[in-house]
Amino acid sequence: MPKLREYRGSNSTLKPDAGHRKLIEQGAQADINRCWTCGSCDFECPVNVATGQLRPQKIVRMANLGMLDELLYEPAIWYCLTCRRCLQICPNTVKPSELIAHIRRISMKRNIISTEKNRAYRTLFERFQRVRNHAVVMSFHGKLNSISDRQWCDWLLTPVSESRRKICFKSTESSSNGDFKSYNSSRAAACFTCGECSSACPVSCERSVFDPRTLFRMVNLGLTDELLSSPAIWLCLDCGRCTSACSQLVDGREIIRRLKADAIQRGIIDRNFFPRLEQANRLVYNRWLQEVDAVFGFNGSAHRTGTAGVNDFSACCRKCSVAIAT
Repeated sequence: MPKLREYRGSNSTLKPDAGHRKLIEQGAQADINRCWTCGSCDFECPVNVATGQLRPQKIVRMANLGMLDELLYEPAIWYCLTCRRCLQICPNTVKPSELIAHIRRISMKRNIISTEKNRAYRTLFERFQRVRNHAVVMSFHGKLNSISDRQWCDWLLTPVSESRRKICFKSTESSSNGDFKSYNSSRAAACFTCGECSSACPVSCERSVFDPRTLFRMVNLGLTDELLSSPAIWLCLDCGRCTSACSQLVDGREIIRRLKADAIQRGIIDRNFFPRLEQANRLVYNRWLQEVDAVFGFNGSAHRTGTAGVNDFSACCRKCSVAIAT
């Protein structure tokens, strides 16, 4: 795979390509010309917050300079979770997520990324949500300082067990109490489980891991106590795509925000959980970048975190990548 061109020193000059810029603008329809490089998108991106290796602002800037060839071989394009939080935070309505999606489509069309590799990437992304689930559970009980190769592979390849407990009719009695009414301010009762929210959610890959429709249904059945101790609510990226997609105007993002707040207020989750979760996110997202590099064959030099064990791509993980690809 060709390396990105580097522009360094006084003898190197970057010449903007107006033709490529126009091609990107017309295809992406991301309003990249409105960007004034304020950096809001960088601070909102969950991957960048955890790793510092996905800067939507940089990608938009490269597009404005017409650096299409460089963007097509930029590993960060594939680190994106497609949560669109960069789009929501931008004061000028620039759409970095739409730009990234457009560059991905071009790379597929030109066969820079093969269909097989894209399929392996999608499978990896789906299974990565299992890792995030386990990381949250570990953060409930203490600080996650490291993840061994075997632990990572086990989390990635082992499905999360789904509860099979019967819901007795009397369990729904709490749906008429004050707790339910507070959730109903977000129109929870209007949900008829059509699944629009789950279809729009970027991390709703397996029902046993995270499924917005299941969460909202449990709220309507009065099962909020179970949700408050569930790792699922902490997997939400707070992107609001469930809210935007709902034809019944259910505010799914607000429901999950309320569940998180209640879990803290009731002492089910201690207040020191947040720094532990941030530490866990740094570990799993840095490893996620490494796995993406392996699937696509990137050289791995795009990120250097300095975290012990993160940059050493082990034999265990190579075998894991082969298992995913097949």
